[in-house]
Amino acid sequence: NPACKTQPVPYITKSQVIWLLNEKQRDPRLNEIIYPYANENKARELIAKFEPDNAFVEKDQLSSRGLHAYLISTDNNVVPLEKLDLSQDMEQPLAHYFINSSHNTYLSGHQLTGKSSVELYRQVLLTGC
Repeated sequence: NPACKTQPVPYITKSQVIWLLNEKQRDPRLNEIIYPYANENKARELIAKFEPDNAFVEKDQLSSRGLHAYLISTDNNVVPLEKLDLSQDMEQPLAHYFINSSHNTYLSGHQLTGKSSVELYRQVLLTGC
């Protein structure tokens, strides 16, 4: 019955933002005293910072445009910005460094039967991983 179908809403609510930050974005290994869980204030702060439409901000909602802005921002880095500060000598040839990767980074195709290739390491490094 077409009348029973619900249309997706173009926003997420403040409580959904809190859930997203705590359940999907937060590393569960973090100490909650040093890295506290997101709360209403944090959600409002995020909405105010990234939501381009004031009508959504006034209702404590984050539109898809606002969510996109947050997800691609430096506020959502996988690695905290303070960890990106290089304090080591990074001027040596690449072969002088230990490269931490998955055991099957070098495999093309299937993870058990794929062919191995050094080229796959090259591709991963060029993409910034």
